[in-house]
Amino acid sequence: MVLVLIKKITVKFRLVAGSFLLFCPVFAYAQGYESSYRKIVDKGIELYFHDRDGKVASQYLAWAAAYQPRPEFLCGKKLEGLRIYLAPTEGEFYRLTGGRMPEWGVACALPELDLVVVRSPRLVPLWKENPRSILLHEISHVFLDQQLRPGEIPRWFHEGFAMYCSQAWDLGNFLDLSLSLVLGTFFPLDSLTIGFPSGESASRLAYLQSYTVVEYLFSTRDSRQLAMLFDRWRKLGNLDKAMRSGFGTTLLRFEKRWKKWALVRYGWMKLVTSLTLIWILAAVLFIFVYISRRAKFRRKLDEMRKRESLDSQIQTDPWDKNHTGQEESRAEEGERETRG
Repeated sequence: MVLVLIKKITVKFRLVAGSFLLFCPVFAYAQGYESSYRKIVDKGIELYFHDRDGKVASQYLAWAAAYQPRPEFLCGKKLEGLRIYLAPTEGEFYRLTGGRMPEWGVACALPELDLVVVRSPRLVPLWKENPRSILLHEISHVFLDQQLRPGEIPRWFHEGFAMYCSQAWDLGNFLDLSLSLVLGTFFPLDSLTIGFPSGESASRLAYLQSYTVVEYLFSTRDSRQLAMLFDRWRKLGNLDKAMRSGFGTTLLRFEKRWKKWALVRYGWMKLVTSLTLIWILAAVLFIFVYISRRAKFRRKLDEMRKRESLDSQIQTDPWDKNHTGQEESRAEEGERETRG
């Protein structure tokens, strides 16, 4: 009991300390520098930008105003206020986010402040993802926090929900997740409660796994059950207590059921039918057939050369012909003498 209590206190302390260090500088900075930004508003959403980003600001605000959460039981809910900043420089982005974003991140949500910070498109010339999907992903973090306050939200649920709402998932991601599930190298949900791995590849896998966990929850429960879960989550403070109260199960049991479901949906079947894997196997098969046929052709060519060499010796050697003719003449003369 003592160890469990210490662990809970430690987790609480890390969450409070992290929030203080992350959000306080950002809030102070945002309030102090708002005068240097221009502002446009739509449906209660405020978007702040500099003149250099004026051409894209209205587009970003239109995307934000059209935001619709998923699944169906949340569609009637609306954002309770949101501020979006288009950071005009890397320095601005660094300060607005508290310097906590990885180098490959282009946007950041600060849910407790109802704030989203996005790098100006001018700072990201080569986008790996769709900018609209990225914006909706970050808005989903704020929306989820608004729906579950003051409940605690695990990091994996935050990220999985954001990916689910922004539909930031494609077939090209199946192979990585399938290999992870088949090899058993996925992350325990408990390890993703507070943070994700620091490496980009490991972090990406954690995002994909989180998506499938949220997808499993939303696809195996109806709207009434999910609405009840969210309501009890707000009141009881965390997901495990809400599941115990609403579904009669624990978060650990839920995780075990997710693993079985994911192995069927994203495991062997997806691994076998993956387009990437099919192309790899086809390439390996082509190389194998090519090498086998080439070796067989060489063997046949060597045999043909040997036969041609032997035939050439038999037909063109003059010694063999003269020697054979002399032997025949001597035999004929011997027969004549015997007859005489």
